[in-house]
Amino acid sequence: MLVSVFTLNCWGILGISRDRKVRMQAIAEEISSGKYDLVLLQEVWVKKDFESIRVVASSVLPYSLYFHSGVIGSGLCVLSKFKIIDSFYHQWVVNGYFHKIHHGDWFGGKGVGYCKVVTNEGIKINVYTAHLHAEYDTNHDEYLAHRFLQAFDTSQLIRHTRYSGDITILGGDLNTEPGSGAYRMLIHNTNLNDAFVSKHGTRPDYLGCTNETLENSYTPRQLRRQNHPGKRIDYIMFSSSNAYNMSTLECKNPLPSCVPGQGFNYSDHEAVSTTFEISLSMTGVIRFTAAI
Repeated sequence: MLVSVFTLNCWGILGISRDRKVRMQAIAEEISSGKYDLVLLQEVWVKKDFESIRVVASSVLPYSLYFHSGVIGSGLCVLSKFKIIDSFYHQWVVNGYFHKIHHGDWFGGKGVGYCKVVTNEGIKINVYTAHLHAEYDTNHDEYLAHRFLQAFDTSQLIRHTRYSGDITILGGDLNTEPGSGAYRMLIHNTNLNDAFVSKHGTRPDYLGCTNETLENSYTPRQLRRQNHPGKRIDYIMFSSSNAYNMSTLECKNPLPSCVPGQGFNYSDHEAVSTTFEISLSMTGVIRFTAAI
């Protein structure tokens, strides 16, 4: 079977994010197109935005979940073609600073959203979505340790819960680039595969950049002047149990450069979509035969 996954940091901060209402409507229309089976969104900070997205997409993604947390909500939500049979939210202990009001990460009560879905074929998929602490200042990154500990906490959660499902999928804005300590530790501790690397290999990361890209209308002008190619910080990662084979057929940035009829992008981040092919392995066939 084929499973298509979509993730996007929607940049939906009330009163701060530009063109928010128009962009949220455009995002809702995109995910209601029927292209995707699982949709993982971050920074949907306004509950009304989630409700409008949920309603528009309900005909093709009838199951949905918003993860409430902190003062303003986690901003994380999942929409699914498949029935959600279990869920919980794990809030990180290390989560920014209370007095850094202008950063806001602490007030969001950030963490990992988890839900288990079951396909019509009976395959159980453990789905995780997360939004790690933002960097804010590359030259003086005071949140490096926070992000590393959040990534470690996430990896431990996945390690201890993944065995209840057949497939594991993690998607979201991890705010950390390939090669960084947090990225390498997350991959090593969970044995997850980076879908972009699985499909394209270790090609230059600017080919899959998801933030501060030159083409994005919300990228700061000073970065454009520097001809900064952007960075890849949004991911879809995956693994399967021994009973199943899982391969990446496609991994791309699926959205057009601008919202149709507008002069701006869907978000300050680029979306990532991946199509997986899942099939029963010989181990799974043997187990199934034995069970009969």
